[in-house]
Amino acid sequence: MDPTHPLKALLNFHLASDASAVVHLPFVTGVITAKHFLPSPHLAKWTSRINSLLHSKDAGARWAGLCLAHRTSICSKLVMIESAQSWLGVAIPLLSKKEPLPNLIASINLCRMVFRNATDTPEFQRQVSAPNVSKFTTALIVFLESDSDLELKKLVLKTLARLLPLYPNIHRASHASLVSIVSRIFFQSAPNHISQQLVEPACLLYSVLHYTGGKVGAANLWRKSLDDSISSAWTAFIGVRTTFPDENGKIRALALKYKVQLLHEEPATSVTLNMERLCMSIQVIGNLLQSPTQRPVQVPVGSLMNLASKMLLVTVEDEAPSNIDPIVRAMETVVIPRIWRAACDLIKCLCECIDRHLTTYSSRLLSYIAFRLEQKISLFNQTPFLETVHALLTRCHPSHSPLLSSRLTRIALSNLMVILPSQTDVQSSMAQTDSANRSKKGRKRGRNYEGDELFKASGDVICPTIDDVKSLLISCDVLRLLLQNANVTPALHLMASRVILAISLELPQMTPATLSPYPQAHHAVVQKIRDTAVQLGSSTTSAMSQSLNLVLSATSGTDDQDSLRKVDMLIHPRFPPLLRPLPKVDSFALFRSEESAEEAEERQHLGLNVPLAQPRSVSAAIQDIHTGNSLESAGLSTALLSTGLSTTSQTFTAFPVERRLDVGAPSLSMTTTVEFQRNLTSSLPSVTPRESASSFTHPSQASGSTEETNATNSEALDLDEDMPSINLESDSDSE
Repeated sequence: MDPTHPLKALLNFHLASDASAVVHLPFVTGVITAKHFLPSPHLAKWTSRINSLLHSKDAGARWAGLCLAHRTSICSKLVMIESAQSWLGVAIPLLSKKEPLPNLIASINLCRMVFRNATDTPEFQRQVSAPNVSKFTTALIVFLESDSDLELKKLVLKTLARLLPLYPNIHRASHASLVSIVSRIFFQSAPNHISQQLVEPACLLYSVLHYTGGKVGAANLWRKSLDDSISSAWTAFIGVRTTFPDENGKIRALALKYKVQLLHEEPATSVTLNMERLCMSIQVIGNLLQSPTQRPVQVPVGSLMNLASKMLLVTVEDEAPSNIDPIVRAMETVVIPRIWRAACDLIKCLCECIDRHLTTYSSRLLSYIAFRLEQKISLFNQTPFLETVHALLTRCHPSHSPLLSSRLTRIALSNLMVILPSQTDVQSSMAQTDSANRSKKGRKRGRNYEGDELFKASGDVICPTIDDVKSLLISCDVLRLLLQNANVTPALHLMASRVILAISLELPQMTPATLSPYPQAHHAVVQKIRDTAVQLGSSTTSAMSQSLNLVLSATSGTDDQDSLRKVDMLIHPRFPPLLRPLPKVDSFALFRSEESAEEAEERQHLGLNVPLAQPRSVSAAIQDIHTGNSLESAGLSTALLSTGLSTTSQTFTAFPVERRLDVGAPSLSMTTTVEFQRNLTSSLPSVTPRESASSFTHPSQASGSTEETNATNSEALDLDEDMPSINLESDSDSE
């Protein structure tokens, strides 16, 4: 026996009556798919049932019929073409009647789907779409001109914005009325009409109105709309800077030659409305730049750059003239961060639309943004600037200025250093360790049990808000792009490598709650830091071969094409050799004794300080060696980038930073771990405790030791080093 057809079951049990159709409508629309509308004898019954619901006297049944017709149009284009004429004959007249709001929304959705889903059928366009689109547009304009529901107006604006590019000639007669409606939405004087829910679809509709000009006049209408939007943005910008001096040092509110347009009788309210008008103008400019045109157009890049530069350079003056309104002055000062954000939105939109053509202005824009980020603004205001820097570095050619690249690198590093610990945390940790080792009684009191850190609530979260997480993530992306620029100074590049290495070693040991209350933030930061570390370790094929463990650790369990490309390049190198070989990873200065004067200056400029270790006697060092802890107190001078990202619990802090005032949470440091060192010894000659002790032979036990051996011992136990190192290749006579 053949199984029952799904449409037959739905018609017999769920759509048997009007009341049942309303009740079971969510289930029916969620069950039916395209395979249910294959040719069968039940299709005629299905369309007949939909037509009966559309002509029902019950409003709920009509709503169910409209929703079923919309779902059928999505699943089967053939069924829609056959039944569209009868469906439109019911749906369009409903828009001029007093119907409930759900029925109006369902009718608009059905008509939009019918008009958009069959644009590749010329006969259907000529017989069905063309005669009904004009009627549908006229009915929608009535909703915009009347006092209708806000959600209904939002849907009408989005529907017109989608249909107008498909039928530009039919909407040509409605161009004037549509421009009037959109302009009224933009320039309403009452603050409650300036709503983002209604302004956003209005901007989208305004950006496609140039299609009504045809193939010849569309480009001219587009340029006229863009020029009007730029002029409107300048007017609004002047309206929010009336109490600040212009480029000539004159205050617009006091100069007679400036006629500032007040959008409200109250000056303070006028500042708010001008700010909203500025944001709307920037949004319209972005939509116009993203709107496709049928013919090439000229973009006024100079005018747009002038506007963006003026908005980026706004600042707060310390002294204000005594003859201006202090309330207006305060209101204009408050909206300055919103002006910066609007400028960043404009620059990011230009980067997406004109791409490499913005390279001429990229250095100037990056210098403005670098100056703004160096003023220690809040993280909420830093995020749009960092996103703009990322867009400029991605879309434009790299900057040739070493000074500008180094400034941006320092800014990105300063944002990432919140993960490193403060100087006070490192000193307190060292003090606790020393006090625990003084005596047996002290050792009992200072005993730490496994898992005690889970019950310590004294530590604060590093990134408590979502703005902190965004700033941290975008800083990782910016730093990764900056390190690809060859104009970054070598000392700063090496310092950035050390910071990335420090963070990559410690992030896997952190609990997600320590970094941020958002669980996904920890994984995102670890992935970005790991990608940057892989980039640093894959400068050449030789360097990548030394970073094999790091590359495999970063690519395990991921399907990222970029990571797989790095592995493929490691296995099958197809790149020509560089003219000048890059330094090996072994030559990277990872400790304070190895860094140059320039690196030390960069480290002090960034606020990275290395605490001095407590003096240790020779006998204590020998005791550590005999107990098998020599590797824990040894310095690492081999290729740290080539060891993977180990996770352990015991660490030695060696790279703390000064506590920042805007960050109230300590974080982790650059450390060396037991497991990390255990992995490192696999690539080194095996060293027994007795052989290791020979490098630290006590003078009283050595007979006939040479001056070279004494020099080696004194160098190994130098108090200026943060961690003593073991000379594995020492020639001292231990036996």
